[in-house]
Amino acid sequence: MTPRTTSHPSILATTRRLRRGALAQQQRRGGRVASSIFTLLMWTTPAVALAAPTDAASPPAELSGQAPTSTAVTPAIGERLLRANSYLEEGRHDDALAVVDDLARVRRLESADRAQIHRFRGYILIAQGDTEGAGQEFELALAEKGLDDSARQGMSYSLAQIYTQAGKYDQARTLLDSWFATATDPKPEAFFLKAMILVQQEAYRDALVPAQEAIAKSGQPRESWLQLLAAIQFQLQDYPGVAGTLRQLLVVAPGTKRYWVQLATIENSIGQEDKALATLGVAHVAGLLEEDREIRQRARLCFVRDLPQCCAQALEEGMAAGKVGKDAESYQLLANCYIAARDTDKALEPLAKAGELSKDGKGFLLLGQLQLQKERFDSAHAALVKARSKSPSEQRASIDLLLGIADLGEQRFDAAEQSFRLAQADEKTRPAADSYLKHLEQRRALQEMQSSIAGDPEGGSDSTVSDANTAPSSPM
Repeated sequence: MTPRTTSHPSILATTRRLRRGALAQQQRRGGRVASSIFTLLMWTTPAVALAAPTDAASPPAELSGQAPTSTAVTPAIGERLLRANSYLEEGRHDDALAVVDDLARVRRLESADRAQIHRFRGYILIAQGDTEGAGQEFELALAEKGLDDSARQGMSYSLAQIYTQAGKYDQARTLLDSWFATATDPKPEAFFLKAMILVQQEAYRDALVPAQEAIAKSGQPRESWLQLLAAIQFQLQDYPGVAGTLRQLLVVAPGTKRYWVQLATIENSIGQEDKALATLGVAHVAGLLEEDREIRQRARLCFVRDLPQCCAQALEEGMAAGKVGKDAESYQLLANCYIAARDTDKALEPLAKAGELSKDGKGFLLLGQLQLQKERFDSAHAALVKARSKSPSEQRASIDLLLGIADLGEQRFDAAEQSFRLAQADEKTRPAADSYLKHLEQRRALQEMQSSIAGDPEGGSDSTVSDANTAPSSPM
């Protein structure tokens, strides 16, 4: 009587097992990749655009490129400042600076005069690219207490920008908070600057509202603003929010590949695998997916979403074009795709290559199991021997059991018995090994009886009998 054993794993069962493993791996990988998105979105302190402003309180006026006008200065000083302003507008920075430096040497200057001289010198230095020097001049101008509210407000905003550029975030935040307290209808740029300062201080929750306000107030959000918002949302673990902002980034910059890949990664990490696959599909059609990791990401999503042909095609094309490396992982994934597509014959070659390239025996083990399913016992035996040599000791009993089954299929009874005896040493495989050994004795007795009837008293233990197909199949 054939022992009651577990049967070979069906192709469907194997596919389900592989897909569960791939899904768990994809989720772990998605978490690791998602954690790097903040790094991809963030940057070192960006340059703050500064230009010589007017005295208007709003940021756009501060950044308009217009030259400063004199306020509350004596007529003689005001006239020479206007000359410096004219030189500044003409791009004659050295001439403008010379006029201001001459004014600074005048004796008995009023506080308003000194404030305006420092202020003008600051904007000239900005035009020359010396923001550190400009900041020092603005500090001196504010210390004079000689500026009207409009001039003081405008220069305070410029100084906050300079502090931000210099990495002096505490000073920038204090100054900008003071600026907001008296500003009327602040422009989007001011909210962005505030959000950026707060991010640099790692005050992400405080940065969220000004970042959203900057985008809401702008007719067309700038790419860098959306990047900043996505980074804030990521730090607050608002992953659906990150996905929404990345979709806005794709509207602004549809040809930027990293936004497609980042969006797919976030969608996958929050369980929206179908959306992630669709996102990568659009990027693929647009010809944006060129790198190894991007093609593999799409292939894995195809596999997890039960689209094995999509998975196999992505890998085949990528490997043929030299875009996907021919390593153990890529061959194993390709084989898994073929198995899921129930085209196990095509899975055999990549499994063999995966087994050769891998440090463990998983590829050869799966290859041996597939060959056992097809009752190709010699091929199964060869693969399982290689799997055993690469597997840890705790897995060898299971492989010994499969080796015994392969030998039994080819009527190599002595070799099969040896493998089953080895499998008996492990508690997990002992019951199956005991059953196979009992069945083996029945097969031997039947062989001896058939040899006796045929008048062949020398019938060997490894001779072939007609009932080979009654051998039990691989337990899993």
